[in-house]
Amino acid sequence: MKTDPNSNGIFQQPVHVTVEQGTHTIMIDLLDSHDRILATLPLDTMEQVLGPKGVQSEVVYTMKQKGKGIRNPKIKLTMICSSASDEESNILTGVSTEVDIFMRQQLQKAQQQGTAETGMSEIDMLKDGCAGPLELFEGLGKTTNVYAAIIGPPTSRRWALGIWNDKHRYDAKSRAIQEVELLKVQSVQADPSRHHVFLLNYVDESRHRQALTFRRIDRARDVWVEMLHVLVQKVHEQKQATRKDRAHTEKPRSLTRSWLGGSKS
Repeated sequence: MKTDPNSNGIFQQPVHVTVEQGTHTIMIDLLDSHDRILATLPLDTMEQVLGPKGVQSEVVYTMKQKGKGIRNPKIKLTMICSSASDEESNILTGVSTEVDIFMRQQLQKAQQQGTAETGMSEIDMLKDGCAGPLELFEGLGKTTNVYAAIIGPPTSRRWALGIWNDKHRYDAKSRAIQEVELLKVQSVQADPSRHHVFLLNYVDESRHRQALTFRRIDRARDVWVEMLHVLVQKVHEQKQATRKDRAHTEKPRSLTRSWLGGSKS
């Protein structure tokens, strides 16, 4: 299995590897554009993948240099071991295997850090998953590093995508430099000409069509696109369900008239 090529040496892309029973070693090779091996890493299947070391959220390994043009090669891996039964029971409904793997990774990190909550709804899991660093295009090819995250109940009455200058300002609960209400998002689209770029199309307060262009940093572009798309759908479904509940609970007002006095004889 291979990831897509990347000139910056950043390969934030899920790769599915089927390991047959009895396989002792998994080899990971770093190749150049001509498929020449630059570095390699052997992983012991039982000890480093299936054992306790393999369930860590992120592990940095030093690779063995095999070719010129690279020094001190290292690789950071997040491994999720799944079986056939796991593939049939995604933690989120209606999402791809790549998104499901990413969400499992996020939950695994939260559990190891002690921040995972029990009984999280799908919309809450998507809210936590749609947070991370991005590059924001500002025109004429200029980009700025930002941190994006979802604002929603109970912190805010409305669901919105917030943009901060960095994660430190987000953690400090500073006000976002920009917010896009999810109910006003029209589409989340992958840029067909740039495989790391996606667009968020929305309507602003003046009902004018606007678009934000992002370039992914810490995960595959299509994971961002699909998670935001599904989250927008869930928010719309939640609003429709709330309207139906209100319609059922509200009783029509009835006018009553009281008559004073007795009956005539």
